[in-house]
Amino acid sequence: MSTYWAGPLLKEGFSIIRLTDEESRSSAELIPAIGNNLYRFTCDGVEVLMPPASLSSLWHEQNEVFKYGTPLLSPPNRVRNGRFLFKGREYKLPLNEPPDHHLHGELCSKAWKVVGYGASEEEGAWVTSQFRYADHPEIMAYFPHMLVFTMTYRLKAGRLYLEGGIENKGVEEAPFAFGLHPYFAVPFGDGEEIALRVPAAGEWPVTNQAFVIGTPEESAFSRELRQGASIENYPLLGCSLITMGQDSERTCRIEMKNRNYTIAYQFDQTFPYVVLFRPDWASSYSLEPYTYVTDAFNLPYEHELTGARGIRAGEQVRFTTGMWIEK
Repeated sequence: MSTYWAGPLLKEGFSIIRLTDEESRSSAELIPAIGNNLYRFTCDGVEVLMPPASLSSLWHEQNEVFKYGTPLLSPPNRVRNGRFLFKGREYKLPLNEPPDHHLHGELCSKAWKVVGYGASEEEGAWVTSQFRYADHPEIMAYFPHMLVFTMTYRLKAGRLYLEGGIENKGVEEAPFAFGLHPYFAVPFGDGEEIALRVPAAGEWPVTNQAFVIGTPEESAFSRELRQGASIENYPLLGCSLITMGQDSERTCRIEMKNRNYTIAYQFDQTFPYVVLFRPDWASSYSLEPYTYVTDAFNLPYEHELTGARGIRAGEQVRFTTGMWIEK
């Protein structure tokens, strides 16, 4: 009998997919109807991700879809005034953050289609979901490109992997911007010692909304991150934009020193940047891998620096991330 299991369950009136790994005492829960959010992951008794108080709050309350679990973002973060130019075409995105910005895209709020799930000793427990822009005329009205997002979450040997593919099935090159926004459950509080290690190459100067206001440099903070920066006093709603080292292993670690465990989060070179963010609504901390810096298409810098790029007709971008607990 396999130690792995994957299947649908009804929870709070919503259909979810649960993945389990009995040997490592791990489980993960995905809600396809709300942005395909991987909203819970526990491993060996540790709550790795910060789940919402309820699935109904994730569904009904404005902007709650951005605040818990693992929102999928395209484009990630803000687009100033919801507008940018790419290949001579102006794009006008919905203004969903008052007074005048577009925030995080619509992948994280719309329903995805589950195309398969299963479990075996060889493959672990897995589920694959898909989102097609062509199925959403409201998106095609302002972003007329037939992008297809395919995401497989896989739980194996206590590690949770995301194997993603983004394909342009249209005939024109499309602007490309994608990111992830996992909220890791971090026990901020009196006496807690928490260190963050990131293989940082440099830091971008940004506003408190993560808008870029200059070019990156090696900073005291980026140097400290490589060795382990104390973040127990990281400001609420504070954010930092970090460029990752080119040759690094790209594993970030949040060390809970008083509790003797570490959250590890790894992502590949598809994501040259990571945003660090501490919310004020939950005891959590985000490490957000991005393919570009915030609002990159509107910046006056070379695309090699900002990550602004397109995805050509027929092209597919693939990536892998992983998260786990170290004790």
